[in-house]
Amino acid sequence: MRARLLAAGVSVLAASVALTGVAEAKAKATVQHVKLIVRSDSQHGKKGPDGKWHDAYLPADFTVAAGAKVVVTVLNYDTSAHSFSSSKLGVNALIKAGKGKTPGSTTFSFIAPKKSGKYAWWCDMPCDQWAMTHNGYMRGIVTVGA
Repeated sequence: MRARLLAAGVSVLAASVALTGVAEAKAKATVQHVKLIVRSDSQHGKKGPDGKWHDAYLPADFTVAAGAKVVVTVLNYDTSAHSFSSSKLGVNALIKAGKGKTPGSTTFSFIAPKKSGKYAWWCDMPCDQWAMTHNGYMRGIVTVGA
């Protein structure tokens, strides 16, 4: 009798471990695609509270699932290169400049943290000084949700 109970307990434990492994594999397999556009002030990127147009990532803020692989595609219509940098997300991507009416296209990826929260990113390339110091323009927030 004791041997049967022990065998049943081992079977339940094995099934539980297998289901946990499946859930973890599904979480790792989650891929989210994000598309961002960069426009300069002369292309009417985004109007600031100062009434002037500024360089901007559109959108500058976005939300991803915790633990997801995030594939980001940036279409840069500005004729200057930019960057998307975040030490907390482990990203430092150079964004190719556009040529004429053809945007530069850059794709990069990162794994979202498993911990929910707000993670800052910014452009390291010198551009619109005002936009570089204000969220929603050349800096923003990646919100990681559960």
